[in-house]
Amino acid sequence: MTSQREIHINVPVLARVEGEGALTLHIKGEAIEHLDLKIFEPPRLFEKLLEGRSYEQVPDMVARICGICPVAYQMSAIHALEQAFAISPGPWVRAMRRVFYCGEWLQSHSLHIHLLAAPDFLGFNSAPAMATKYPGELRRGLRLQALGNEIMRLIGGRSVHPVGACVGGFHHQPDAAALQALRERLAAALEDARDLVRWCAALDLPDDDQDFCAVALRHADEYPMNEGRIISSGGLAIDRADYEAHFREHHVSHSTALHSLLDGGPYLVGPLARVNLNLDRLPVAVQEVLQESGIHFPSRNMFHSIVARAAEIYYVLLETIRLIDTLPAVAQAAVAVQPRAGTGFGCTEAPRGLLWHRYETDAEGRIVAARIVPPTSQNQVRIEEDIRLSLQNFGLQHDEEELRTHAEKVIRNYDPCISCATHFLKLKVERGQRYAMPPLPADARGSLPAVNSTPVRIIGIGSANGLDQVGWQALEALVACRFPSRFRSGRVTLERCPAPAVLPALLADARLLVFIDALSGEHEAGTLCRVELDDIRGMRNSYSSHAAGLREAVDLLLSLAEVPPRIVCYGIGVGPHPVAGPAVTADGIAAAVSDELASALEAEIGTFLAATRDGD
Repeated sequence: MTSQREIHINVPVLARVEGEGALTLHIKGEAIEHLDLKIFEPPRLFEKLLEGRSYEQVPDMVARICGICPVAYQMSAIHALEQAFAISPGPWVRAMRRVFYCGEWLQSHSLHIHLLAAPDFLGFNSAPAMATKYPGELRRGLRLQALGNEIMRLIGGRSVHPVGACVGGFHHQPDAAALQALRERLAAALEDARDLVRWCAALDLPDDDQDFCAVALRHADEYPMNEGRIISSGGLAIDRADYEAHFREHHVSHSTALHSLLDGGPYLVGPLARVNLNLDRLPVAVQEVLQESGIHFPSRNMFHSIVARAAEIYYVLLETIRLIDTLPAVAQAAVAVQPRAGTGFGCTEAPRGLLWHRYETDAEGRIVAARIVPPTSQNQVRIEEDIRLSLQNFGLQHDEEELRTHAEKVIRNYDPCISCATHFLKLKVERGQRYAMPPLPADARGSLPAVNSTPVRIIGIGSANGLDQVGWQALEALVACRFPSRFRSGRVTLERCPAPAVLPALLADARLLVFIDALSGEHEAGTLCRVELDDIRGMRNSYSSHAAGLREAVDLLLSLAEVPPRIVCYGIGVGPHPVAGPAVTADGIAAAVSDELASALEAEIGTFLAATRDGD
């Protein structure tokens, strides 16, 4: 008698996803007996934190929920509050918000396709490994992602957690000349986008037909993004205010994330759901390239999501060009807001799917109650169902490693956006001095010489969690002090980065890269340490849930760069056990090293520019 085969698979941390999660799987014989997709990060309590806050604070606060799709959270919140206050900002604001949202779709989809998903279908375990064989494709992806970041920066003031949007409109209007320059770059990128659709469709995508319920917005005249009714492939068609009558969230024992059901069953949100339900709303040019690709929509194969994302990239380029060409006249960037007591609902299409908000306000516009339902929690039951069905279709007779790899591929295919995990640059550097700087030439002091083709980027790496904010706070301190005024306009750019996975797009044109990051381990809080490139590349256990920690991002950048940049990192010590509290705060640590950091960076950049000027 043959014994029954029994397999226990445990994936303690999922790689190449946004945030941290895990998977446990128990297979007995020819059946999956137990399957749990776990999200084990602590609750972030954003809804409760919003209570008592003024409506004016909400857009910037909810943007911190996600470093990859902050625009989606801002737009859903703003639409809800404007409904509560009975505000209609007008056609210019509506068009500009759509441009803003296009930038987010472009950068998010490009990141997912090239850095997170494509390695699965090409047989690589990471994007840096993939770069050895597909450097041109990765460069194309980074160009598209950088263009998305530029749209967000132009409209929102910065590409990470933008601050330009407000209830009633925007804090400022983008310069007309800058919009036209952007249009030229968008037009030049159209061929990249068409090639991307064809390339994604030609990948070796598993043939995995499944029956599922798709949910998305549906607009009468346009492809849905920030307006529309909620519809499903099962016949649902409701207003955003009726969401809670059909969609219910519940707790499960194995996850800190709520699970969502539509009338008692799982459902899909995201790019594939949008294309399936709104194929006729895509421009003819996008429909034609999809038809030529050989992938037919509506599709019941979840692995066609990567093709849907590529199609949406092509779409947002065309849509942004159209919006710029037809932009209505504007008298002011925002209308006056008169707060009042009320309830408002906001529902938009984040890159990963439907994002629903509800707010109750008092007469002064303070938040009385809030509810936020993100796309990944809505997809979680569908993901678990998909893993089960996909592994059955794949064949449970495969060995444990093959089953694990296939299960992870299924999860990454959804591009789940679990709340971004706190990370620290863990590194021990033994040096005689905390940082050693080459002598600074006398003529490089004060006003630095102008040097062409040597852009300098200073990147603050971090998140909105605890002491991991130190890199961001240090950057804010530099902005607040006299440091930036010492350099000629356009020579030095300061950027915030929520996760190393998005670094390559931010750094594509740099000749000198200076990273600022929290440094844990043996480094006391408030100390500064200069880390060379060789030390970064030699880091051990450089693991990030994005499979693209600082070391991996640097490796990818160097493998793709035609002219390798000069790279250094300034680590700011946060102590051996980095826990933020009343006595130790991220802004306090950043303030303690701000003068020392500014002086070190002035010397760093001055030496580099002087050497470049001399032709070294």
